[in-house]
Amino acid sequence: MGASTPDQPLLGGEFSHSTLESLRSSFDDAGLTVEHGEARRRLSSASSSGELTEFERAWSQRQRGFQVLALVCTLLISAHTLGALKSTIKKELDITNTQYGALQSSVSAVNTVLPILGGLFIDYFGTNSGSLIATSLIMLGNLIISLSTHTQSFSTMVAGRILYGLGSGTITVVQETILGSWFKGKGLAITIAIQITTSRIASFLSMGTAIPIANRFGFYGAAFWANFVVCALSFGINLVYIGAMRRIRRNTSQNVLDRLRTKHKFNPRLVVFFFGIYWMIIVESFTLGGGWNSFLHINSELVKLRFGVNDAIAAWSASVSQIMPIFLVPFLGWFFDLYGKRTDMLVLSTSTFTISMLLLGFTKANPLIGLVVFSISLALGPLAEITAISLILPSNSLGTGLGIYKSAMNTGSTIVDIVVGVLQDRGSRVLEDSENSYDYVMAFFTAWGAVSTLVAGTIFLVDRFKWSSLLRSNASDRKEAYHVVKAKINRPMLYAAATNWRDYAALWNYIPLIILGCLLVVSWVLFAVKLA
Repeated sequence: MGASTPDQPLLGGEFSHSTLESLRSSFDDAGLTVEHGEARRRLSSASSSGELTEFERAWSQRQRGFQVLALVCTLLISAHTLGALKSTIKKELDITNTQYGALQSSVSAVNTVLPILGGLFIDYFGTNSGSLIATSLIMLGNLIISLSTHTQSFSTMVAGRILYGLGSGTITVVQETILGSWFKGKGLAITIAIQITTSRIASFLSMGTAIPIANRFGFYGAAFWANFVVCALSFGINLVYIGAMRRIRRNTSQNVLDRLRTKHKFNPRLVVFFFGIYWMIIVESFTLGGGWNSFLHINSELVKLRFGVNDAIAAWSASVSQIMPIFLVPFLGWFFDLYGKRTDMLVLSTSTFTISMLLLGFTKANPLIGLVVFSISLALGPLAEITAISLILPSNSLGTGLGIYKSAMNTGSTIVDIVVGVLQDRGSRVLEDSENSYDYVMAFFTAWGAVSTLVAGTIFLVDRFKWSSLLRSNASDRKEAYHVVKAKINRPMLYAAATNWRDYAALWNYIPLIILGCLLVVSWVLFAVKLA
């Protein structure tokens, strides 16, 4: 079983030290048998003040600079331009809406499993290896996509999208794991907010400029080549980050490195004991996250057909759906640190998603209104979900926890993408290619948003009554909330370290994993059938 390399700070969240102390004192009281004393030694090592002091001495002189570099490494991530060019791609490749849905879902389909494997890989081997593999696949995938526009080959574009998906699914886990490891306490929400903001800026510019670039060069493939350049730049920045981390590793004593590897050793049994509220967030990721991604894939054509505008205006209008995160998310990072209210923002996110679907699908209000409301949902939800997961999971399983989160989102996106394509083709046959072509689709999205709102309300209540409002707490109140739920937070690490861990795993511990596995199978079956 591998161990993580020290390419990131290895102490977890705000409760890590107290958690480890509590765990160390709880083994005998709980009657748990620990394998060869390994877990006991890890807990003792992790809580050693001498190790912390030595670690801090090794990193203190350069930590600020490398934190900034770690953040910069996470910023440049490619944003595909497929959504803005949906009508053009269908025409050039001579494909149906269902085939286009399969093309879009080719990214999310491979990422139904990959983020989990990537998260495990990151927890075992660190972010350096993961980021290098991911950025390489993203760059290669975008190169093949760009080449496919010259050959007019649907199968080649699908192959490129799959390679792109293999990288993009892992890079997001890498990004958030780097930030979740380097930036703790008050800095975490703000830095993740900056990462999300920059990603949305890239998506906004990618969608808004795709048509102008295609028109400027007289070829729609030019937009994909521009995206490839961004991927290459991201790959270069990642190489700089990896080189910097290797230099600092050479300047850290082998004794410290060995102890840090031991301290951060990942125990896969922890997944079985993940908390119920975590799995509720995963359900929200499946519903709300799948809805976000799928809507972003079709919003440009929706605006074009339903509101009767040309491709360029539709693309720029649709890009508005990415605009509010640019302005709101940095503020939200500060807001979560100062006031908390993560579960409140999650409820508001699902509500605004549902309202936006109603506005865009069933009213003649200016589409910019509905798109701005949608972008508010897109701003509020991801940061609330990601920071909530970072608060309730131990740092040595954070990569896996975020991987499952991304996997659920991509599973939802894969299923919804294909359902939307089928519904649109059915609507097009019945109603022809008109402003009503998306009626069935928007009715589905509205119902999907209502389900997401119900899930968010459940998370709010569970946090309030079972977790002492831990997720609603601000930075200062969280200490008190952690104290109240300390025994609950400690329990998974305690159970997972025991040789008789199966005795503590009830049936409900396996049910979320079984359901997720079934949904993965459904998404792949749908993808394979519609791609054929």
